[in-house]
Amino acid sequence: MNISVKPRRKPSQARARMTTGAIQDAFVLALMESGYERASMREIASIAGVGLGTLYLYFPNKDSIAAVTVHSWMRRHAQLMKSAMTERPDSTLRERADAMVRACAGELFSQPARWRALLILERRLTAPEVYQAMYQQHVQIVAEALAGACDWPARQDAHPVASFAFCISEAALRNALLVHDALPAMEPFTAAIQQAVRAAIDHALGPASNMMDVACGET
Repeated sequence: MNISVKPRRKPSQARARMTTGAIQDAFVLALMESGYERASMREIASIAGVGLGTLYLYFPNKDSIAAVTVHSWMRRHAQLMKSAMTERPDSTLRERADAMVRACAGELFSQPARWRALLILERRLTAPEVYQAMYQQHVQIVAEALAGACDWPARQDAHPVASFAFCISEAALRNALLVHDALPAMEPFTAAIQQAVRAAIDHALGPASNMMDVACGET
């Protein structure tokens, strides 16, 4: 199954956006309570507090709700990561790498049950090309943020470095949600991932990596 199905109607007004947002929230709750196969359009409508006709006005079927919800959560995840990494224009490469991990961990650990349900759904239903496109969008955001660090090495291609760094962070966090029954303590786990990401960037940059230890503007 491919969760790239589009909604029936794209919300353009504030009220419509609130309705579709409520439907997506209801879908996540139904997903956690009933599982994807058992969750019905009627159940989703009931949780959202809308009529079944209203639900079908915006979404033709459950697959469409799943597609929009997963895309919406992943897009928000990417935006939070971007905002954290670029909050300070003069931040260093190390600071931006640490911010990437901290933002991702904070988001996933803040709603672990919801994220666990959505990540399982994503792995089961997303077509490979759709998943690849979403993943590359995240890597591109990381690459642009790292390249914008005040100490980024001139003429260095940021994309392979970003791909390596994001892969380590994302794999560690996703596995913590999907594999372990109990989540590790957030602060030491985040610190361990940050250390791994720094080491990966050091390795990827080679001789240029010593710039990560020098604050911008220092000589």
